[in-house]
Parts: sequence; C-alpha cells; structure tokens
Amino acid sequence: MRPRESTSIYLAVLAAVSLLAGACASRSSDQAATTGAPGALQQPSGSPIQEEAPQAAETAPDTSASPATPAETPADSGASSAPTGGASPATPKAPSGAGAQAPKTKGGAAAGTKNPTPAAQGQKAPNAPSGGSSGGGSASAPSGGSKSNPTDAITVTGPNSQGVTDKEIKVGVLAPLSGYAAFLGEVEVDAVKAFLFDANAKGGAKGKQYRVVVADTRFEPATEAVGARRLVEQEKVFALFTTFSDTIGPYVASKGIPNFAFGIVPPAFSSKYPTIYPVGLDTVDSITTMAYTLTQVLKKPIKSVAIAYGTQNIAWGQWADYAKKAWEQFGVQVKSMDRFNVSDGDCTQLVLKIQNLNVDFWQVGNSLGWPLCGQAMHRQGYRPPQGFGGPYTDDINWGNQMGPGYDGVFAMTNGVSLQPDRKGTPWPYDPSGVAPAVDHYMDSMKKYSPKSGTLTDMEGIWPQSFWAQAKALHEAVLRQTDAITWEGVNKWLQAQKNWSSGIVSPGSFAPNCKTNGVQTYIYSYKWNAQANSVEETDWKPYGGVVKVPTEVKNKVMPGGGDCYLTAYADAKL
Repeated sequence: MRPRESTSIYLAVLAAVSLLAGACASRSSDQAATTGAPGALQQPSGSPIQEEAPQAAETAPDTSASPATPAETPADSGASSAPTGGASPATPKAPSGAGAQAPKTKGGAAAGTKNPTPAAQGQKAPNAPSGGSSGGGSASAPSGGSKSNPTDAITVTGPNSQGVTDKEIKVGVLAPLSGYAAFLGEVEVDAVKAFLFDANAKGGAKGKQYRVVVADTRFEPATEAVGARRLVEQEKVFALFTTFSDTIGPYVASKGIPNFAFGIVPPAFSSKYPTIYPVGLDTVDSITTMAYTLTQVLKKPIKSVAIAYGTQNIAWGQWADYAKKAWEQFGVQVKSMDRFNVSDGDCTQLVLKIQNLNVDFWQVGNSLGWPLCGQAMHRQGYRPPQGFGGPYTDDINWGNQMGPGYDGVFAMTNGVSLQPDRKGTPWPYDPSGVAPAVDHYMDSMKKYSPKSGTLTDMEGIWPQSFWAQAKALHEAVLRQTDAITWEGVNKWLQAQKNWSSGIVSPGSFAPNCKTNGVQTYIYSYKWNAQANSVEETDWKPYGGVVKVPTEVKNKVMPGGGDCYLTAYADAKL
C-alpha cells in the first residue's frame, strides 16, 4: 500500500460541499464566469473558449526541464483567429444526414467527408505497423513525431478537412473547467495537451503542429452540446475531445467529425454514432464487472444490493435496468433503485432508506453525488456489511471529500498503477507485465502539465484516459498518406479491433462493437488515521483484470455477447 493525498482539509471540504452541490443546481445559464486564464474570453452564448498555440518543435526534448508555457490566443466572439499557414474556413452547411459530403472551405479544405464504411461491416482489420498497436494489443504505437511508414496506411486524395492547414491541426477540447468538478476538467485538458504538445516537440504530425482550443462545459450535458457546435462551426476544429458525448452524438455523427470520448454513459458506445471513439469506462459494464467480481471471484456473501443512478450530469438512468439485471443474474436481490444527483445536495434521507433496507452492498459509486452519500454514511456511523462502491470512485481528489468515510470503498480503473519506481503495472496484455507507454505518459505529463503531473493525479483514470484519446488521434493522423481528412481518420480508427494506448486497457473502435478501455481492475481504499490520509490497497488480491464471461454479458443484454455495450446502447437510442 502507498499513502495518497492528505485529507487534512477534510472538515473544510465538508463545509463547502453543499455550496458545490448548489452550483450544480443552478443548471447552466448561458453566461459562464471566465476562468481568469490568459486567452479566456467571455462569449455571448456559452462558456469561454481558450486557444493554445502549438509548441515549437525540438530535436530532443529535455524531459527534466521546466515546461514551456504555450502562448494563448483569445477567441474573437467565438471564432478563432486564422492560424498561420492558412485562412479560417467558412462555416460548413450542416449535412442532411450521416456521412453527407460537406462543402469545401475558403482555402480549399473540406469541411466534412462521407462517413466511411464501418470496419465491423466486412472491413478487414489492418496489420499492425512495426512498433504499432493495432494488432496484438501489447506493442507500443508511434509515440510522437511524423516519421512513420505504417503498413496500415490510409490514402484519401483531395483537400484536407477543416482545421488542417499547411502548418497546423486544430483540435477542440470540451471539459468542465468551472463549478464543482473543475479539478477534473483541468486534468482532462492537461492530459490532452501533454500528449499533443509532446508530439509537437518531436516534430508534430505530418509536418504540422497541433493547436488546442478549449471550451468549458461546467459538467453539464446541454452546455457540452452547445460547446461542440461552437468548436466545430465557429472554431473550425478538426477533431473533438469530450467527456461523455451523449448529447452531441447525433451532431458529430451527421458531420462525420472524429470525436474522442471518455465514455461512461452508453451512447458513446452506440453504433449509431460511429465517429465517437470511447477509451474510458462504461457505467453499466462497470457495474456488471463489479457484480461478477464481488460475487463470483471474491465470493463475497452478497444477497441484496441497492443501486443509485444519475439523471443529470452523468445521465445514464435510461439504462439502469441493465445494471439491475447485472446483479440479479447472480441471485442477488436488488432492493432499491434510487435516483441521486449532486444537485440533490444532501444524501442523508437516502442513506437512512438504504440502512433500513438492510442491504449487503450499496452500488452507489455510479452517481456523481456519491461523495455526499459517503459523507452521510460516515456521519451516521453506517456502512453496508459488504461495503459500497462503483466506477466513479477512482479519482482520489473527488473521493477525498469524504475523508475517513472513504475507507473501504470499492473502486475501479481501466488504467495502470504507477509505483515510485515508474513501473506501469499490472499490464496483462504483454508478457513483461509493464505498460509500454508508462514512461512516455509520465514524462509528458510532468513536462507539459506540471499541475497534473503529480503521482496522485497521474494514477487517476481521467488523465490516463484523456492522454490515450490524444494518442488515438495522433496515430490515426500519422496513418494518412495524402490528405488529412475526417474520412481517412475515421476509416483507420474504425478498423482498430485491438487498439492499445499502452496505458489503458486495449479494445475495439469498430462501430458495432466498441470495447476500448473497458477491461477493469477493482481495488479498495483504506483510511490511515495515523497518517491522516487514504491508502490504495494492492490490486492483486481483487482478482486482477476482470474478463467478464460472455454468458454473463448475454444475461444483461440477450444476444449482445462481447459486443453487448454497443447492443444495449443501441437498444434505447
């Protein structure tokens, strides 16, 4: 075990948490407060947009040096200034349906492309390039720069898509940068910038440098939807990095724009949105994994549970019945299904209800408000006999709001543990057991995102997943032999059936079977009163990476098999 971040400010955080919850309740006036960062500009409708210029290329970056601070260019009323090397393209006309050809830009760049034929519908997965990762899942893909000669190259002739000039590739990041979850958004942006700015320092991609434009979502799905349109139609970005992508699925599918998502909510895994590429956990799959692991692997005597679900910031309540099936198939009685959001503010009454139901385990860590419930349990001196947990419990900063109430929570991650000796373990996808990209990940985070480059932050599921998103885009761009287009990037990504970032679990981006990043580890946290801090337990006693049997998945979504995430997402969309 190793001590994690101190929680000496626990009492202060408890006093503040109701204020944070209140911030969530005031759901989204269009005017957001600026973050105060250079380059932030108050927008007339929506959150501020910040633009960061590309890093200058270096021949051999010194990872021990202090990071260079990128210049920031304020957006002008929501539209970015024209990047060097090309004029800002005109706003494209929205196509009538998925895959429609979008008009050309003022400088000749295509604003959109036809939606490629999904790899899952007969397209053969390409061979992995030398040093690539699309094959066995254990090899490391190109880490940066533009010198590559892949065997799975994609050729699309004609003009580049929007956001691509002779010198730059402009990408957009949608992240919660204000409000109660701003610390998560900062880590998200830092991880994307860490990979892309490190790639810039090594020569960029195809002779071009990445430019990053950021918009604040305040962790609100509706605000994310507005931000996506502004980044695509006003800022003219080439690709999007987003948290959930549930509210923007129809939009990005109609445009054909590559959209890299954390995932969490089922729509990101739907075949109806073939250009969304999730690299993080899916909530229902995570609950299925936890139910299977606790009852069948760890053999815990769980006969009854309660399940909490969210309907606002992480809105997955529409699929909560699948989570119920996940537990019931193991003979466990689901005594209660309860909606709870951060905006509800106080979890005391719900805790009293769960206590009166006398459940063995509480599947509460799949509501964004779970720390409020942890605090209420701690105040009342109550804990279900077999514990509590869920997929949202991995982030130490979020969980530390509970202080000693964090003790015993069951957490999940699809990433790797980072020991002081820098080993990225456990990594069962390679005989070495060590994540092949761990050094690249840690070096780039420390150099280009020093605020999020601490061991505590780097071990979290957020930075690892968003760093992996940036790597997926970079690899897809490197495979383009002619124009850099939405069509070409989507075609390469959708052919990846065992893509690995080398830092989070590998999987498939095939539209009808999205599984990337969903293989998980379960572990728990213990409170160390002497050190006044929480400690992460060893992962090994919890069964290692969990491979849920196909028959278990079929009981959650009949006929879904190993592609059941996509199947149950499709079923309710």
